[in-house]
Amino acid sequence: MLKTIAAVGVLLTTAIGAPLAGFAILPTIKKKEPEWSDVGTVDDLKINQPVERRFFQTVRSGYYEEKVERTAWVLKRADDKVIAYSPSCPHLGCGYRWDESANEFKCPCHASIFDLDGLVLGGPAPRKLDVLETKMESGKVFVKFRIFQAGTERQVEG
Repeated sequence: MLKTIAAVGVLLTTAIGAPLAGFAILPTIKKKEPEWSDVGTVDDLKINQPVERRFFQTVRSGYYEEKVERTAWVLKRADDKVIAYSPSCPHLGCGYRWDESANEFKCPCHASIFDLDGLVLGGPAPRKLDVLETKMESGKVFVKFRIFQAGTERQVEG
């Protein structure tokens, strides 16, 4: 009789505990897809002149949610295609800048240099600039901001 009562107790505990544990733990380990962030209007962009745009991204970690300020380099090409680059140099993650006089992106940390297409022209950067997914709606540019690992030859989200 005691074994039967213990077995029923274990069964009930498992039947109730497993879903509750899943409800509590799953959101903390489930990877969230980044949301689209508004980075301004396409009309404000001049052809082949990158602009650093600041915006806020909602970041969720389990049940915690906060707005984080992000930046991206946004560029309109002659064919009206819009490209956005991650603001971190792929070498060690430093913030690079646009040098209008040289028509290049330059990283001040270790002298990596990139062209308008994000290709490495010089320095120790192991890969081209990381491109962020973009879309345009009603004259506005939206970006899916992601963070990538620095120092790797292949683009790895981190």
